[in-house]
Amino acid sequence: MEEEYIEELCMQILKFKPDLVITEKGLSDLACHFLSNHGLSAIRRLRKTDNNRIAKACGAVIVNRPDELQESDVGTGAGLFEVKKIGDEFFAFIEGREIILWCFAVLWGGWPGGIGTRSL
Repeated sequence: MEEEYIEELCMQILKFKPDLVITEKGLSDLACHFLSNHGLSAIRRLRKTDNNRIAKACGAVIVNRPDELQESDVGTGAGLFEVKKIGDEFFAFIEGREIILWCFAVLWGGWPGGIGTRSL
């Protein structure tokens, strides 16, 4: 029953044929499985401010539930999504000509204090 419900929610997203789903909340392993089987990548537990910036840069509209999703909500401003391993950490990169105009962040680290960010 739970599996069918999660599959139905995923299918509501998949009918719009997005390449990437970003969420502030968690995403169940089962949902990740269904989405990845259809070639869809997902980023989960993103900070609200970062989610808002990415949505604005890509021309997407943030929705609360999959059944609220419309074709016009899907952003088309990103050209490339890739995950790169830098040192021991994995970083997600969303690139595109429109995104460069909106935001750019530099991550630096390598000391015991951790990693900080700086907007340019």
